[in-house]
This record gives sequence, C-alpha cells and structure tokens, in this order.
Amino acid sequence: MQHFLLRKLCLLPVLLCLAVATFAQSSITGKVTGAEDGQPLPGVNITVPGTSSGTTTDSKGQFRLQLPAAATTLSFSFLGYEPQVVPIGNKTTLAVSLKSTSKGLGEVVVVGYGVQTRRDVTGTIASVKGADIKNLPVSDAAQAMQGRVTGVDIVRSNATPGAAPSIRIRGTGTINNADPLVVIDGVPSTSISDVNPNDIASMEILKDASSSAIYGTRAANGVILITTRKGNYGEKLKASVNVYHGTSNAIRYIPLLTAPELVAMKQERYTNDGVPIDPFWKNPYYAEQRTDWQRALLRSGQVTNADVSLRGGNNVSNYLFSAGYYDEKGIIANSYFKRYTVRINSEHKLGKRFKVGENLQLTYKQDNGFNTSSSQTGLIFSALRFNPAIPVKNPDGSYGSSKASNELGDINNPLFTTETSDGWIKAYRMLANIYGELTILDGLTLRGNYAYEGELNTQYSFLPKVLHQTRTRDRAELWNRSETNGTQIGEIFMTYNKILAQQHHLTFTGGYSQQYSNGYFFRGDRWGYNDEATDQRVLDNGNEIHDATGNFKPESGLASAFVRGFYGFRNKYLLTVTFRADGSSRFAPGKRWGYFPAFSAGWRISDESFFKEHVKFVSNLKITGGWGQLGNQNVTEFQYLAPVNKNRRYNFGDNPFTGIWNSRLANPDITWEKAEMTNISLEAGFFDNKLNTTITWFNKNTRDMLVPAPELDLHGTSAIPDRNLGQLNNKGWEIEVNYTGGNEQFHYNIGANASFIKNTVQQLYDPNSFIGSALYGRQEQEISRTYAGEPLAAFYGWKTGGIYQSQAEIDTDPNISKDPKRAKIKPGDVRFLDMDNNGIIDEEDRVNLGNPNPKMVYGIQASASYKGFDLNLSFAGVSGVQLYNADKMQGMDNNAPFNLYADALNRWHGAGTSNSVPRMTLSNDNQNNRTSDRFIENGDYFTLRNVSLGYTVPAKVWGHTGIQDIHLYVAAQNLFMLTGYSGLSPQLGYNGPVTDGNRQRGVDVAAYPQARSFTFGATLNF
Repeated sequence: MQHFLLRKLCLLPVLLCLAVATFAQSSITGKVTGAEDGQPLPGVNITVPGTSSGTTTDSKGQFRLQLPAAATTLSFSFLGYEPQVVPIGNKTTLAVSLKSTSKGLGEVVVVGYGVQTRRDVTGTIASVKGADIKNLPVSDAAQAMQGRVTGVDIVRSNATPGAAPSIRIRGTGTINNADPLVVIDGVPSTSISDVNPNDIASMEILKDASSSAIYGTRAANGVILITTRKGNYGEKLKASVNVYHGTSNAIRYIPLLTAPELVAMKQERYTNDGVPIDPFWKNPYYAEQRTDWQRALLRSGQVTNADVSLRGGNNVSNYLFSAGYYDEKGIIANSYFKRYTVRINSEHKLGKRFKVGENLQLTYKQDNGFNTSSSQTGLIFSALRFNPAIPVKNPDGSYGSSKASNELGDINNPLFTTETSDGWIKAYRMLANIYGELTILDGLTLRGNYAYEGELNTQYSFLPKVLHQTRTRDRAELWNRSETNGTQIGEIFMTYNKILAQQHHLTFTGGYSQQYSNGYFFRGDRWGYNDEATDQRVLDNGNEIHDATGNFKPESGLASAFVRGFYGFRNKYLLTVTFRADGSSRFAPGKRWGYFPAFSAGWRISDESFFKEHVKFVSNLKITGGWGQLGNQNVTEFQYLAPVNKNRRYNFGDNPFTGIWNSRLANPDITWEKAEMTNISLEAGFFDNKLNTTITWFNKNTRDMLVPAPELDLHGTSAIPDRNLGQLNNKGWEIEVNYTGGNEQFHYNIGANASFIKNTVQQLYDPNSFIGSALYGRQEQEISRTYAGEPLAAFYGWKTGGIYQSQAEIDTDPNISKDPKRAKIKPGDVRFLDMDNNGIIDEEDRVNLGNPNPKMVYGIQASASYKGFDLNLSFAGVSGVQLYNADKMQGMDNNAPFNLYADALNRWHGAGTSNSVPRMTLSNDNQNNRTSDRFIENGDYFTLRNVSLGYTVPAKVWGHTGIQDIHLYVAAQNLFMLTGYSGLSPQLGYNGPVTDGNRQRGVDVAAYPQARSFTFGATLNF
C-alpha cells in the first residue's frame, strides 16, 4: 500500500515559493466585481484605450496589467454588463464594480477547481445562496436545502438531534453508498454537518457528468460544493452577532387503544376462539387508563444558536473569523446534539504576483440518542406498545413495569430507558487547507494546495443493572469506543484564462491530486460494577473484561490527474471538455485506474442577431447538452484480498483447536462502479429576465454496479465479495420556474421546481435473482426486494382481497381451493390472493407491492420585502410514492401481548362489519399480519418546511452606537403538513431497521419523529 502512494508527495504544494520578477514598466492591479452582489467577475476584458495592451480578470476577478507610458484610463467590458472607463491617475490598485444588463446571467458560480459566470456554464449546476438558508433552526445545511433544488431529494427519516439526512442527486444511482461528494472550500470532506450553515456563502450542486467529471471516481452520485464566507481586500472591519432560541414539539401522534378498549379487544380474542378468558384480562386494574405513553415520552424540545463573525482586510490581506454554538435538545428526554465551530479564513499577497491563504474549520460535536428502529427495544416502538394502564412511576417512586404478566409483553418502560441512560458520542474534527497561487503571466496562474481532514471520535455508554423491568440486566456494563481517522490531500494545478480578439474566451485547467487516508480504533468494555455511582463508572472498576481490541484501519490512497478546457466564441457558442484519471488502492493492481471523460456544449440563441430582432420579449435563451462518465469507489475496500482472522475454533473429532480462517473470499477482478450520463437543458428568460425557466432531461446509467454474488456449490462461513454485475438506470425531467418583480420599496420573488425520476434496476446476476433487505418485526418479516426490471427496494409481499365474511366464501374461494391450510381459515381472516393460480397461498404468491421511490419531488419558494420587513416561505413535497407502515403491521398484531392501534376497533366482528381489519384472535394460522398490501400507504405530502418574518431596524434609530442595523425575526419549521399517511411522518428515507442502506427505503419502523419548531432571533451588524 505504501508503494502505491508516496506520502511525502502530499507536502509538495506547501513548498510552492517562487521568486517574483520586477519590471521596469509601471503596473496596476485590481479586482472587478458585480455591482448587485459584490461577487468577483472572471474573464472581464480590460484594455488600455488606443493601445494593444490588455488582459482579463482571473477566477477571483483579479487582474494585473503592465501599463504603457501614455496610459491614463482603463476600459472594462464584459458581456451582460455595462462597459465602464475608469481613470488611472496615480493609483496602483483599482476596485471596479460593473452593473449587470442581464439579470442573473453574470452571477458567478463555483465549479470544480475554479469559477464561471452563469452565462458560460454548459453543465447542470444548481446554486443555493447562504443568505437563503441563514438562521434556519437546522443542524446542517442539507436540511435547509430540502425543496430548494430540483433533482435533489433530501429526506431526514430519523429526526434524532444531529442526525444527517439522506441526500440523493438525480435518484439513487447504486445499491451501495449513494451519498454525493461534499467539497468544502475546495477540499473533499466526509461530513456536511460540520459546517455552520451561517458560515456558508454559497452551495453549488453539480448534477450532471459534464460538471462533475473533474472529480472523477468520487462524482458518480453528484457533487456539493460549499464555499464559506470570506473577507475582502480593502474592507473595513465588520462584525456580526446572531442569536436565536426556540421550542419544538411533536407534530402528530398515533391513535392507540385506551386501557378499557384494550381490555375489551383482548377479551374478544378468547371469545372468538371459544376458549376461557385469561383471568389476567379480568383484573379491573388494567381497565383503567393511567398513561398516554406517546405524550409522556415526546415532550417539548429546545434549540439555541449563537454565532459571531469578524471580517475585513487591507490592501494586502483579508480575513474572516467566526465562532458558532448550536444546541438542540430533542423532544425525547436526554436526546441532544451540541456543536461548537470555529472558522478562520484568510489570504495574503506577497508581492504583486504571489499570494497565500488558508481555510481552517474546527468542530466539536457531542450528542446522545436512542435506538428508535428496533422491534425489540426501540424507544418509539416501546411507547406505542406499552400498556396504558401502567403508570410511569408507582406510588413508591419505582418505575412502572410489565413484569406482572407475560400478557404485558417483554418491553421496558420507555421513560425508565430515557431517564436512566448514561452515554454520549463526542467528535473532534479539523478541516484545514493552505494554498499558494502564483500569477506567472497575465491570465496564467499556478496553484498548490495541501489539505488535512482529521477526526477523533469517542463513545461512552454505561448500562446500569436492571432488576425491576421485564428485560433485565444482571450486571452493569460500560462500553468505551475510540476511533481516529486522517486524510491528507495534495494538489497542484494550473489555470489559463484569456479573451483573445474580444471574441474568443479560453479557459484551461489541468493538474494533479493525491490523497492518503489512515486511522485507528480501540474498544474497551467491562461488565459487572459493584458500585454504580457516577464517579465510579470507569473501566478500572469493572469486574470482567468483555472486550479489549484495537487495530490500525486499512490504509487507502487515491492518485488523480485532471484537465478541463472551456472555449466560448463571441459568448454564443460554448464548449467544455473534461477528463480525469483516478487510481485507487481499494482495487487490485491492474484494476485500480479509471478514466472519466466528459463534454458539454451550449448555444446562446438569444445573442444571435436574427433572434434579437424578432423576439423582443425573450431576453435569454440557451440550449446545452452533455455526456460523460463518472466513477464510484465508495464500496467496501480491498475485496480483492482474502483477510485472515485468528482465534477461529475448530473441532477435529472430540478435540477442539484454535486456528485461523479466511473471513472473506477474494475477488481479484473487482473494480469501479461506472456511471454514464446524458442530459439536455433549455434555459429561457423573459421580460429582461424577470421570468426565468429551465427544463432539463437526463438519462443516467450505472454499469458494473457492485452486488453480492454467491457462487454455486459454495460451502462455509466466509463472506462473499461483491462482483461488478449490476446495471441501474435513472432518467427523468427537471423543471424550474422563477419570477422576480416589484419596485424600489416592494420586492418579491416566487419560484417553483419539480423533478420527475424513474428508477429501474436493469441487470443483476440473472433474470430471477434478487437482492433482499433486512428482516423486520417480531416475526422477522421480509419487506423489500430488488429485482431486475423493477425499482430499487420495491416492497415485496402478498396481495389481499379483503376479509372473509362467511364460511361459504372460504369454501368457494379459488385462491385456496388446494391449500392444505384452508381448514384453519375462519370468517374474519384476511383473503390472500393466489398470484400463480395453483390454488395454494405460499411464498410463490409474493409480488411487487409498491415503489418507495417518489415519481415527483418538488418545492416552492417565495419571498417579499417592504420597507425593512421581509417574509420568506419554503414549501417541499413529494408525489407518487408508496410507503410501508411496518410499525402498523406490528401495532395491529393482536397475537402479540402489546397495545394496539385504535384502528383495531374497526375489526371484523360479524358479517359486513369490516372488509379491511381482520378479527380478534389468539390464532396465527392465517398469518393475517404478514407482509402484504394491507400496510402499503400513499406517502405523498406537502409541507411548509420553513417560514420566517423579519424586520430590519435601520441604523438611524441607534444613532452613533456603532450598530449598523438590527434584524429581528420569528421563524417556524414544519408549520403544517398535508398528507394522507397515517404514521408519525411520511418523510421516510433509507435508514431501514438495521441501517440497510439503499436496499430498503420508505419503511416506517417508528423512528425518531419529526418536530414542529418556533424560533425567535436577532442579528446585529456592526
């Protein structure tokens, strides 16, 4: 491994220190920005009138020009902006602002290893400005993006404080890890939640192959580029302080049986089956309602945020310092998330041609959560199932329990679990990079970067002795975990940006990147504590060592070369070509290198003279198209090797031996997953770009998808490596519409976006093969399967045809005409359908029950401002999606000794009483609650995700206190939701019962529920 990468090469860019030449001619430097947003403008044409001298601005809007002796003025021109002539006088530095003539087209967007103006972009890139997500009560930027970007599906199915949502760009592209690459200030990172959302200047989402290909092997699932705020040269010190505080509460509750209703339903089971009622259910104690366990568990939460920033600069340096604090206490007691962040960004000019800079991000996080996905000990599951006659605490102060009888089940008091828990996870993270940039010639720069991302994660969990609950623990347990990870990245690349003859715009970027990662883990557990006092909960005091392990994590590396060229002719005809080669140590020699080409082209039709003269109301019309290949190495590493593990026990006759074994077989042919994408976009602006729309069609094929492929006649316990056998397709449409209007006093904006995506698995091992998901529930039900020809993670089970109303219906039903179990079926049982027409209900009758991948994901954004008041609304929704209510499958199982959903009151109890809910019975002969379409529900929803109302108090109110302005605001999250789904929340993502990845989506396992929050805050600018 060490021979694959030379670690020291990562340090080469740090040594980028080159001498600066001096010239006899006088020179001038400066920066050109857009007047509307202050963003730098690259590619601005700068000339000395009456001479041949000239240059263009670089990627940061900066320029340097040698002046002829007679120069008195400079001319600045850029398509889409008003030209400007600026006198030089005795100045050696200029700051120029150009006014836009085409609204939005001059906006600068970040692309890989550079920036471009919006009008020159030929790929599909969506932008979210930091101002749009500022001060939202969310722990990370991904949550704030929901509904704002077409083609991006963001789902936070587990609302545990600090839990990161699932992000899918243009659908789920693989059955393996489908998370996008996150790049923060040019550095690939493993976490988007470390960034304080209030530190973000902009986010660009690279959705197509043309824009993503420069990141090669890591770009198959899309790329999110985050640019943090920075200071400006020549800017006086500015300070900003922001604070907000709010409360949160559960959005909805599941209707459950009360204690008297539950007793009645329990007794009815015995009556229906013709057996004596268990005396336990005749005890009047259990017919008295004492606790609503949902409302006892789900309380009021709180969120607090405070951050401060300082920024400024002089002629040779700029800087930004920020510090932030975020504290969220969940709606479940003792669940929380805290984050402390520090950021330092700065840049310094060393002479006229060389500059250095750094970006430093320090993060400390601490959180605590609970298991909310298990059907054995899940906390929400327990609250929904626990008997409502049991009190939270008994009169003697002890916690209520279900130990009285097996009829109460085997789950513990959920309040006992939350109030006696003792544990946390802490994470210390650093993301830092330093860079040097040399302007070799006007328009030609050389840049070197060195970056380091490091983290230290520690976990502590103390489980006390439990004697008075049903699930007992006869000894206390202490668990300690520690893990370190480090990644070094070294990059060096060159950029050439020039406009020739005022009509040929050329930008060339090429370079080399190298990455190396390693880590270490430690685990130490001891069981049995004679003294459980808080100050005694350390490893030394445990009686028995249960686990003491530690080792280095597998080292890995990535070496890459990349090149991108852009050519624009008269700003009308645009072409971008990209190529990247990546070599990854995750794969065997000979299989490590992948090559990823891409190209895209654009035609600005609205700039053609024939169009301008005849179509006046269309101010912008551009068509773009592109194709490219991308890679995915985000799979289990080193599957080309067969690991050898020790301490394997064997028996030879009656004699036991300890030896070694291969824990996994080897696949020497394993290599990249490859994604190939084609897309075509039409951009149109009307009425001086007040109304803008974009329509995009895309087709993405994932080839050589790694899937587990068992071999025939293979015996033993060694794991099977993946093979490059699968194919997957995502194709669809994206639509965006935005309108901006108003006047100097009243300004408003309204936009809508929608994406339509069809997901299809095209190939697995053979036509009849499938990939299964984890089992769920007390009966270990299979819920999802992935077949070729169907979408990922489709629901799989039996179809039903209502409820048998009479014995005659059972006797004459062709579905069970040959079924040996027909005699055990009774009126009131579920009628299952015989899909293979053999007269028997068996495993072969299971079919596709529904698609958990939404057909449409959409959002609506609206904002308005008037005389200091501002209003912002953000809506999000999905349509055409099915969900599987696995918790209801458990909560309607009257064979289990738990409380039931209130829907059980609608059970069949005589002919014609119900055709949807089966009878109460002790028998499970018909398996009425098996996986079936009874629990498939429409998952469509529409929610007001975020709304805020604010007022900016002007500076004149404060006099000469130094306060520039104060912005006061109130905000709400999840203010309302329209849905027909009956569970706690229809926002269900990919984290299945045991975090089953992309093999299961849209399954409701009673996870930590979404909350509605209200916040009040203020921002002070100095």
